Amino acid sequence: MITQIQGGSFSTEPHQYLDDQGKFVPSLTQVLKLQGLSDYSGIDPDVLENAARRGTEVHALAAAYNEFGEVDPGWITEETMPYFEAYMFFLSDTGFKPDPQWTERSMITKIHGMALGVTPDCYGTKGREKWLVELKCTASRQPSWSIQTALQEMAIFGSNHCGRVRRFALMLMKTGRYNLGAEHTNHESDSANGVAALRNVYWRMEAGQDLRRKLELAG
Repeated sequence: MITQIQGGSFSTEPHQYLDDQGKFVPSLTQVLKLQGLSDYSGIDPDVLENAARRGTEVHALAAAYNEFGEVDPGWITEETMPYFEAYMFFLSDTGFKPDPQWTERSMITKIHGMALGVTPDCYGTKGREKWLVELKCTASRQPSWSIQTALQEMAIFGSNHCGRVRRFALMLMKTGRYNLGAEHTNHESDSANGVAALRNVYWRMEAGQDLRRKLELAG
C-alpha cells in the first residue's frame, strides 16, 4: 500500500520512502542498520522475522488505541495480548497522553539538508512535559535507540538538533510488564551521531553504492 505523506510517499511493501520526484529516501531504521548502529547479527533470522511480525502487530494495536481511545478485542491475539497489556499499564502508571496526530505519523524531513524517512511511534505529554516514546517489543536493549529517538525529535520539529522533549524507549514484555529504562538525555552526542550516520549514508549513495538494492537483498 502506498500512502502520500509529508515530503513524498511511503509504501509498506516494500517498506520504503520516496520523495516527490519518486527518488529513494533512506529511512531512520535503514540508516541505523546500514551504519551498523543497530546490530542483530547474532540472532537467528527466523527469530528476527517472527519478532518483527509481532512488533508490527503490537505497534498497530498501540496506534489504534492512541488514535481512537479503544481497540477492537478481536484484533488482539493470544500472542500480542501481554505486550498490549504492558502498554496499557505504562499509560495508566505514568499518565502519558499520546497525541493522536502524532501516532505512527510517517514523514520525509530534511536534517542538515539530507532527506530522511521517519515514523515516530508516540509523541505526547505527561503533565506539562513533552515526551517522545519509541515502542520496543523486546527484552534486549540496543544502544542505538537513543540515536533513533534523537532523529525522531529532530524530524518532528524540523530541526538540526534535539533537546526539546524527554526521550524514552519503552520495552514491552511478553510477561505483560514494561520497562521504560533510562531517559535519553545526551542530546548533543545522540544528535551528532545520528547526523554523522546520515551523512555517511548519503556519501555512500553519492559514491555510487546502490544502498536501495543492498537493503532489498538483506531483507
